[in-house]
Amino acid sequence: MIATIRFFLFLCLALMTASGCGSEPDSFRDNEIRLHWEVTSNFQHETYAYNELRLVNNGTRELGGDWSLYFNFMRLIDAEWSPDEADITHINGDFYRITPTVFFDPLPPGDELVIPFRARGATILEVDGPDGAYLVFDDGHIATAEIVRGPFERPEQWHRSPDDAVPLATAEVLYEKNRDLTLLSPFEMTNIVPTPVSMRGAGGPFTLSSETLIRHEEGLENEASFLAQSLEQILGTRPGKALLGESPDGSLHESQNESPGEYRDETDVYGMPDNANTIRLATGTVSVDGTRRDAGEEAYRLEITDTGIEITGIDAAGVFYGIQSLRSFLPVDIWFAEAPVIELPGTVIFDAPGFPYRGLHLDVSRNFQSVETVKKLLDVMAFYKLNRFHFHLTDDEGWRLAINAFPELAEIGGRRGHTLDEREHLLPSYGSGPWPDAESSMGTGWYTRQEYIDILRYAAERHIEVVPEIDVPGHARAALVAMQNRYERLLDEGRDEEAERYRIHDPHDTSEYMSIQRWTDNVINVCQESTYRFLRTVYDELIDMHSEAGAPLSSIHIGGDEVPDGVWEESPQCHDLIRRDDSVDSVDDLMDYFFARSQADLAKRGLTMAAWEEFSLIRDPETGQMVPNPLFIGEAIPYVWSNIWGTGTESYSYQLANAGYQILMNHASNFYFDLSYQKHPEEAGLFWAGFVDTRDPYAFIPFDLYKSGVRDYLGRPMPEDVFDGYPQLTDEGRENILGLQAQLWSETFRTPDRVEYMALPRIIVLAERAWVPEQGWMEYEDRADRLEAMSGAWNEFSNRLGQRELPRLDHMNGGYAYRIPPPGAVVRDGMLHANVAHPGFEIRYTTDGTEPLEHSLRYEDPVAVYGIPEIRLRTFDTRGRGSRTSTLNLTGP
Repeated sequence: MIATIRFFLFLCLALMTASGCGSEPDSFRDNEIRLHWEVTSNFQHETYAYNELRLVNNGTRELGGDWSLYFNFMRLIDAEWSPDEADITHINGDFYRITPTVFFDPLPPGDELVIPFRARGATILEVDGPDGAYLVFDDGHIATAEIVRGPFERPEQWHRSPDDAVPLATAEVLYEKNRDLTLLSPFEMTNIVPTPVSMRGAGGPFTLSSETLIRHEEGLENEASFLAQSLEQILGTRPGKALLGESPDGSLHESQNESPGEYRDETDVYGMPDNANTIRLATGTVSVDGTRRDAGEEAYRLEITDTGIEITGIDAAGVFYGIQSLRSFLPVDIWFAEAPVIELPGTVIFDAPGFPYRGLHLDVSRNFQSVETVKKLLDVMAFYKLNRFHFHLTDDEGWRLAINAFPELAEIGGRRGHTLDEREHLLPSYGSGPWPDAESSMGTGWYTRQEYIDILRYAAERHIEVVPEIDVPGHARAALVAMQNRYERLLDEGRDEEAERYRIHDPHDTSEYMSIQRWTDNVINVCQESTYRFLRTVYDELIDMHSEAGAPLSSIHIGGDEVPDGVWEESPQCHDLIRRDDSVDSVDDLMDYFFARSQADLAKRGLTMAAWEEFSLIRDPETGQMVPNPLFIGEAIPYVWSNIWGTGTESYSYQLANAGYQILMNHASNFYFDLSYQKHPEEAGLFWAGFVDTRDPYAFIPFDLYKSGVRDYLGRPMPEDVFDGYPQLTDEGRENILGLQAQLWSETFRTPDRVEYMALPRIIVLAERAWVPEQGWMEYEDRADRLEAMSGAWNEFSNRLGQRELPRLDHMNGGYAYRIPPPGAVVRDGMLHANVAHPGFEIRYTTDGTEPLEHSLRYEDPVAVYGIPEIRLRTFDTRGRGSRTSTLNLTGP
């Protein structure tokens, strides 16, 4: 018996991983190590935020000294503040490593190590915390770590500094913010977004059904097919399509004389008159406000009568936008369920856009987005008549487009995961974690050539031009790592000449620098011919893909932003270029040299160079102020982004437009949709330029910009005369403003739904302002009068969002994960009062400490809550999705 027991114990010791022996695992499992992160204060130092990490051992074995902890953190950590027990090392970008020192005592189960540190820049949101943490043990084993963020309970945790005047978005603050909003009846709202130039009732009604026929002019097959498919989703049956007939001179027949057109479907409807239960699509002259618009300006006329619907566009795009207005005009409830018959009131609409460029930018480098996500975004862009998709395909953290000439760009530059040498993929960024596969990480992925062509065709069918961006010379680390690997592979294969031919790095450059995103090696060398050979090859493949797709390509965006000081100073090749090229006197001239070369290469290909504003501004040596760079006026388009209220950059747009540059207004203060909606720990997004709520794009006044500046980026009131003496927009400058564009940078887009959350409903408001850049409330010179007038206009538009646009998006294209505004609430004299930023949403509440659900008590009117210590409220959409919770704690003094 004793021998049997001894044998069993011996077997257990020999098989420690076997089940049933009570053994501990050989290695830590995922999430057995937990990181608790908390910001201790943003007030102790004007530059640094003080933070604390608590590393907790939640496993069943002791944590010894055989590990390294890796994580991403979007601030520069001061390594000198590492505790005795552990060293914090900045590897590159936002990637850090913590390693135990000789003073580290092994952590038994349940014990913790406290790691205080300080980092540059405030941390006030949960998303600011560490992400993507994992441990690598000396034996190579990798285990992910759980991260807990917060709490945020004190002003020094949720304010950026003592000067931060933006209030925490509490229930009480939101109630006050929403207090001027009232619920309107359907008859008090315009039912199309963006708002048409002219809209009036006229006769009718018309009955739309599956029997309705779409008749279209030659050349409008795409628009007719799009309309038929769209109506099928609503009617349950796809309407038939037929081609309109033409007279010998090319003009359209009058309906009573029309010959049967070529029928495109199999239904026998030959000879049906154009105006008998038809939707008629044609091009022709369109008059808006008595002005005849020339072709190409996207104008349209939509008329609904008792016999049919006629959409006339000045071009195919105008017809398409008329179709979108028809879809928008349909009753909202028909989107919730099929409606085989829809009655529409007689209406006449004349419309045209205020700006020719109405754009949205999407960064897929920091976090990759699938083809399906991009298409869904293109669909909602098209519905609201946006016509440019700025596709940010490359950056430091990822190269997202397959280039046949350089497969390493995507195969290495399009993947992220744990690595010490980056021979197979890039290191992790923005919480992408240790695993380089697309299923595990938003950091991995790219578009094949055919996928990109598919996206181009999808966009072109919706009259959206894709503007691809290849970000250089900075923001180019993914390309540098990939091409360095290619270079070394070719050298190993003895193909030295081929390796040198497309080299974009300089192996002898010892320059030291750090980019604003803390990369120390992200700038290509602009002083060697191989760099331009590489770029021309990439441009030519892009041109070829757009050509194969039949998609327009008028410009390529080359980035050109945020190149740090110190680059190229120790590059032998750059010193050689300075010696032999009379146009380059010093390192300071190299950016202009690069832009001039790039502009010339693109111009030879019939393309316009587009770039962020940096190329178009230079510093005046006498005043130290930024002024327009004369070198590229009329040759390239600056995208002006750095308008941040209260920083002195507000005049850049007008300076450049007045100087002759055709510009895009991309102002971070109103159109950076990666910025957090509001100051609340649970809101995602950044806040370096302030907070951008749904109302902020609406408040933007393109042609009288300085009126838009009411508070600075810290929320402090700005005097009305603060912009006295700033350059005013001239008549010539006004003509040089091409339009507006919003940006979706993806540092915090860690799930697919986050794109839609950050984009919507803000891009609906962008679409309104880009289509309608001037409104009556903008004309008031007195700020108080202007804000009061805007408040009334915003109330009407916000009702459109709450009662029409967002409920429709619950069901359009499978539904969108837009942001639902949390409710505002106060208790006064024992009565609960609640409101919401977009009237029309349901508010539900609880009084027992539980989270409100879609079937909780519904708030309709003020309700008595005497003696209740806590009330929780949430807003719900038509699908039962809820907002974040607003809480009223009534136990205080």
